[in-house]
Amino acid sequence: MTTVDELEARDRLDEAAALAAKQGDHGNAARLWERACHFDRAALAALAAGEAARALDLAIRAAQPELERRACAELAKTPREAGLAAARLADQGRHPSAARVWLSLGEFAAAAAAFERGGSWLHAAEAHRAAGEPRRAARALEQALASDEASFEAHVLLGELYVEHGRHDAAVRVLQKVPKEAPERARALAALVRALSALGLDDGVQDLEPELVALGVDRAPAPAPAAEPLPGAVLFGRYRVVADVARTPTARVVRAVDAIGGGEVAVKLFSAASLRDSGRDALARFEREAVALGKLRHPAIVPLHAYFPDGPAVVLEWMAGGSLADLLEADTISPARAAEIACAVLGALSEAHRRGILHRDIKPANVLFDAAGAAHLADFGAAHVADAAATVTSGVIGTLAYMAPEQRAGAPATARSDIYGVGALLWHALTDAAPADEQAFLSAELGEHERELSLRLIGPEALRPESALEARDLLLTARWPRAQPARRPISRAPTSRRLASAGGRLTPIEGARFHDGWLGRDVLVLAASSADADRARAFARAAHPALASVLCVRQTDDTLWVEAVTGEPATRLGPEEHAELHAALTALHRAGARHGAVDAAHVLQRGGETVLAFPLEPPDAPADADFAHLDALCR
Repeated sequence: MTTVDELEARDRLDEAAALAAKQGDHGNAARLWERACHFDRAALAALAAGEAARALDLAIRAAQPELERRACAELAKTPREAGLAAARLADQGRHPSAARVWLSLGEFAAAAAAFERGGSWLHAAEAHRAAGEPRRAARALEQALASDEASFEAHVLLGELYVEHGRHDAAVRVLQKVPKEAPERARALAALVRALSALGLDDGVQDLEPELVALGVDRAPAPAPAAEPLPGAVLFGRYRVVADVARTPTARVVRAVDAIGGGEVAVKLFSAASLRDSGRDALARFEREAVALGKLRHPAIVPLHAYFPDGPAVVLEWMAGGSLADLLEADTISPARAAEIACAVLGALSEAHRRGILHRDIKPANVLFDAAGAAHLADFGAAHVADAAATVTSGVIGTLAYMAPEQRAGAPATARSDIYGVGALLWHALTDAAPADEQAFLSAELGEHERELSLRLIGPEALRPESALEARDLLLTARWPRAQPARRPISRAPTSRRLASAGGRLTPIEGARFHDGWLGRDVLVLAASSADADRARAFARAAHPALASVLCVRQTDDTLWVEAVTGEPATRLGPEEHAELHAALTALHRAGARHGAVDAAHVLQRGGETVLAFPLEPPDAPADADFAHLDALCR
């Protein structure tokens, strides 16, 4: 029988690839089909081999959007790898493909920025809408109109956006520009009828009547989207809104008073914009939380009062004491208080695990306190409901800084993965940092037994307690100090041990600044899980030449390297320099960050160009201050 190698040796690559696929050797089949320039078949084989990043590259070469979408969906199951793939595609100038990777991760702001860099203004507008940024969506559509890259579709989308947000005059002006012969005319008329009706211009609607009938457009205006609930509004016939509490791209939370049962509640309303499969995935997570909470009754789990599938919305007990994230941000807490909170969360997990529910997203923001200070576990949106003995292999879900190593690697999540999350919470409370930052304990009173227990919860999977109850009982055996320790001075530099894998190429200078001996330049090295690194990622998304460059993300030591800009301080800027830096700051703000240090120390001139250096101090002023400080440098 002819083998794959024999067929390849005879240059019969199609047959060799087909045989390799039949034998289950999909990776080899992908390689052979790639050699034969059948990139679509190669992409399918790479997907079958579990090589999502390779499949994505092949799908792009094949110019097959559906294959690219499938590859992105698979790649999103390993967020770290997906983020690296998006950065690599952006470096190659494949910005729309990078944007589609960001979409698969639900990173709508990053996707919008990538689409804009690639000139895909319509897709950028859609991503901005999904990110809850209607103004940026409108700007993207205006850019599409200016570039004339979208025919009249941009007119329709912009008109619909104006109608949605009550700008009916602007909607009429835009929609009237769509000519009668345009394919988009029917959609334009539907939105135009809504705008004219809202303005009370019934005569205008009557004038359009013959065309409405000819095109089959319903004369009656479509119902406007539900308005955001304002204070005093009543939801579902009983919940009077007190205040808007929080919002994400997928949900809004309002504080309300139950007019029937009395007392305060939190109403969580699904609000994700529809964006390909992302909106459906967000809805599935929202519904999954309702299913999980419906099964659970425990003193340390935020109680579910009601679920309204028509909203959809969930009504939860109001937690007046804020979150553990707020508490840890404001000050340190005593080890005894930290252990008390950890034990409460472990008790909640014990009940969830008993009912076959893994939480999978244990983090400080998901631990809430009632008015008396009792801790409650919240946000079961990432939960997996299954048999008690089941594990989860449906991808990486959760927040990386508190996620078990096996989850980060895409391995099955188990009860021990949730236990790691509690250990990470405890570690953060004891050290004022997530485990990856490798900080020392704040309290000098902690004994060896307490230290060993803390390390065991975040240790290798096989060495962690088998159950949440066992973990809780272990913590209760210790004597945790009750004195509140002082907060250490802030240090943003990763530890030297974490930089050991840099192969000796870095020499410490000061704080986060190192000298890269290989390339002969200075770099800023940031812990990948830090707030500084989050701002640096915004610098990368902005991708403006007048901003410091993000050089690389290193998986080996979980760090992010940023260019340490050197040059002469800019004491006075000319008009052209001012315009360039103004554009850079605008791009940075669109990417979701402020600079916060637009001054002579961070505006540097080198080689005939002016560059904004990356500031290590977090911004403490509003975004408008960036432009005010820039203007001051021109006086």
